[in-house]
Amino acid sequence: MKKKILIIIGVLILLVAILIAVFVVKDLRQEKTLRDEIASIQELAGSEQMDMDAVNEKLGHIVTTGDYAKVEKAVKNYMVDNFNNAITIAEVLSDEVLTSALTAENYASDGPDFVKTKLLLSDLQKRLTKAKEEQKRLSTNETVMSYLKDKEDSYYVELYKEIIGEEESASEDAIEIEQSIDEVLDMVAVEQRVIDFLSENKGQWTVQDGIIAFSDETLNVQYNQLLLELE
Repeated sequence: MKKKILIIIGVLILLVAILIAVFVVKDLRQEKTLRDEIASIQELAGSEQMDMDAVNEKLGHIVTTGDYAKVEKAVKNYMVDNFNNAITIAEVLSDEVLTSALTAENYASDGPDFVKTKLLLSDLQKRLTKAKEEQKRLSTNETVMSYLKDKEDSYYVELYKEIIGEEESASEDAIEIEQSIDEVLDMVAVEQRVIDFLSENKGQWTVQDGIIAFSDETLNVQYNQLLLELE
C-alpha cells in the first residue's frame, strides 16, 4: 500500500514538473515572438524606403496572448504615436516654403507684401513647435509608462521597459531631436525677419535678372547681414 502511494506521489510530481516545463517553454516562446515582432517593425521602419503600409499592418495586429499581449499592445501604441509625430516632423521639414521663401522667384511672385509667405512660415513654425512639444512629452518616463495599463507584475513591467529602451538612451535621443528642431525653428525665425524687412522696405528694392537689388546701399548691407544669420 505504501509503495502504491509513493508511486502515485511520484507520478503527480512528474505531471506537475511536465506542466511547469510546458508553461515555461510556452512562456519563452511568447517572449521570443514578442521580441521578434518588435524587431521586425524596427527593421521595417529603419529601411531607406520605409513601407508604411507594412509597418501599420504589423502595428495593428497582435501576435501574442495573455500578459504578453498587454505588453505588445502597450509597445505598439507607443510606437504608433512616435511614428505619427515623426511623420508630422518630416512633413513640416519637407515643406517647400523652407527653401523657397528667400528666393528671387518668391520675391517677385509674392512680394512686396508677402502675405502668402508670412502665413506659410507662421503655420510651419506653429506645426513644428507643436511637434517638438509632442516629442518632448513622448520622451518622458511618465508618458512612456502610461501606455502599460497593467503594472502589477514586475516581470512584464521590466520587459516593457527593456523593449521600449533605456530611459537614459531615450532621453538622449529626444534631446538630439529637440536640438535639431530648434535649429530649424531658428532658421524659420530668420526667414521671417528677412521677409518682414523686405515688406517694411517695399518700393526700395526690385528683382532684376533673378537678383534682388536695393536702391539704398544701407538696406543692401542690412539685408545681407540678415542672410548671414542663416549660415
